[in-house]
Amino acid sequence: MLISGFDLAQLAENASQRGRQLLSDLQTYLERDYDQRCLPDFGIEKAAEIIGCTSQHIRDKEGGGILPPPRTTRVGALERRVYNYNEINQARRLLKRDTSHPASCVRIIFSNLKGGVGKTSHALHLSHYAAREGFRVLMVDLDPQATLTTAFGLVPGLSIRADEDIGPSLTANPELILRSIQRTRWNEIDLVPAQLSLQYTDWQMLQAHENDRQRLGPLPQRLHQALERVADRYDLIVMDTPPALGMLSLNAIAAADMILMPITPNFYDIASSVQYFAIVSQLASTYAQALRVRQLSLLMTRTDSAPETRTNMTLLNKAYGEFLLTNRMPQTRELQRATGDQMSLYEIEAPRGARETYLKAIDAMNAVNAEIMQHVWQVWRAAEIDQPMEIRHGH
Repeated sequence: MLISGFDLAQLAENASQRGRQLLSDLQTYLERDYDQRCLPDFGIEKAAEIIGCTSQHIRDKEGGGILPPPRTTRVGALERRVYNYNEINQARRLLKRDTSHPASCVRIIFSNLKGGVGKTSHALHLSHYAAREGFRVLMVDLDPQATLTTAFGLVPGLSIRADEDIGPSLTANPELILRSIQRTRWNEIDLVPAQLSLQYTDWQMLQAHENDRQRLGPLPQRLHQALERVADRYDLIVMDTPPALGMLSLNAIAAADMILMPITPNFYDIASSVQYFAIVSQLASTYAQALRVRQLSLLMTRTDSAPETRTNMTLLNKAYGEFLLTNRMPQTRELQRATGDQMSLYEIEAPRGARETYLKAIDAMNAVNAEIMQHVWQVWRAAEIDQPMEIRHGH
């Protein structure tokens, strides 16, 4: 039954006004919540473990003035030294135990046609893991849903201006990426945020005229051109892509040294992976000169002990064995909580559930990220070998 006098335009305008108020309230809440969060504090033993020295060595260097006096917190009658990741990285540099920074920047994308597989979560966790080890990281959010962006306390459409996502760098001037980069509470991590308007960037790029192509470069290489402006500032650029293979994802693939595809062991994800590789194969054939990918890896996520899961894991191993990472990320309650709170396991100071559950989750995540970083090092070393060859050939 139709309702007479139904005014869709007025109804939509009312809903839009209410939505803007809702976003404003949400921004206030998220900003307050983010401002109240701090990087977790660790005792001196954990700080020493992360740096790679003994706790006595840290005490000696603090006493000798090599390291600044530590922050302390009272635990009962004792004063306990505490350090966060930024202070740990500062100590690592002062002790000259900082990571030997590679000569080139590796670019890695988390990509899949299907949502809900852990792309954003693992992009965030890898970046935090790398920053914890002292690497300089740029995170680029290419997903209009902007989940990664909100994990850093930014509210799309409110705390991000229209020209602060990656869009203008792809459609107007690659130098504009310099305006888009935002600092985060991690000293080693910067962020290029996303927002909903980024969904129009695919369309804008496809409307480009010939003079745009001459000025901005070929369509698939726009993001590569922008990242070249800032690559020398970072060791690692981590990109989170939308669950589709439009121009944004194509640009990410063309800019990447490594593709990492999270996949859950269920029928629909397996079917989606077949489509994904078929499309990537076509893209690689069409844009062979634009691609620089050196490695493709699959990461099994949200695994459990159910019989169906085990069967699907066997099928995935049979089909993609050489591409699969050895380590996989199980479904854990602690990771679900962290994801729901828009944070990573590395930002949790005290687990909300059983400590054993948290330790299993963090051990699994560390194993996954350590394996990914082994592959990153392979790409770094390959780039170092290629550079002298390029010089010899006059490039």
